[in-house]
Amino acid sequence: MLDKFADELRQQRENSGLTLQQMATKTRIDLKFLEAIDQGNFSFLPDLYVKAFVKQYAKTIGLDENITLKKFEAAREGKEFDPNPPAPIEEKIKPEVPKVEAPKTETTKPVVKSTSPLKSYVDEQKQKSGEDESKANSQLMIFGLGGIVLIIIAALVYFFVFSKSDKIIVEETPIDEVIEQSNQRYVEEEPAEQITGDSTMVPVSSDSLYLTFNAKETSWVFVVLDNNRTQEFTLSPNSKFSVAASREFKATVGNSGGVTLQLNNQPVDFTGRVGSVRHFKLDKTGIVYLNAPPKLEQE
Repeated sequence: MLDKFADELRQQRENSGLTLQQMATKTRIDLKFLEAIDQGNFSFLPDLYVKAFVKQYAKTIGLDENITLKKFEAAREGKEFDPNPPAPIEEKIKPEVPKVEAPKTETTKPVVKSTSPLKSYVDEQKQKSGEDESKANSQLMIFGLGGIVLIIIAALVYFFVFSKSDKIIVEETPIDEVIEQSNQRYVEEEPAEQITGDSTMVPVSSDSLYLTFNAKETSWVFVVLDNNRTQEFTLSPNSKFSVAASREFKATVGNSGGVTLQLNNQPVDFTGRVGSVRHFKLDKTGIVYLNAPPKLEQE
């Protein structure tokens, strides 16, 4: 089904008179990813990015993005896309007919009213004294404090034990944001470095740290600088981009396997995987990997 879906996309692209190179220019999607879509290979990146690329591909060749995305999801499940699914049939519930009981023919005996005087009964249960109520309130307070202490202990255990795991958590980004990132995929390198001969000179500035991202493949980067400002950019293959800070950098790198780092012209021991996201913190003391995307924090 995915091959059939890819053939329909390719046929519509050819009918539109667009080559793959022209599609790469219009969509800002790498040519190798467009070739994979044409061949029916949709496993080149995580599912989130593939959906974004399919949606952008359809929009560029004049197809409805949402319907094309639904066709892709149906083809991936091995099903034909049905634009008008049958409505569910509601069962009609027959109203219950109340049963009518036949009148009884037996004669009832007359009720004889008792003439004995009514007796009044007084509840003999004693009320709790003020001392008993105070004791009960004290016990409830002790139980409440004990529960709060247990919650605090559990939170501390989680913070010091589980939160230090090296597991990398990849958060999904909405498809529309991924498309917007794809449209900004090729960013011209800013003159953050001055090159003289074979050496790279760091520009003179009040900032003391300079971080350079060198991209072998297309990658998206988000950086928090000194916890007071952010910068976001997309690197094209064989390009680089530099940012400056006084104390530290916190960053998220998409497609982390295609990026290397340099701090003040010195290589950083940064490891990543192609197609995966990596979060880290970097200062003069070294690099620390994070479990969640960095963000500006209130000091």
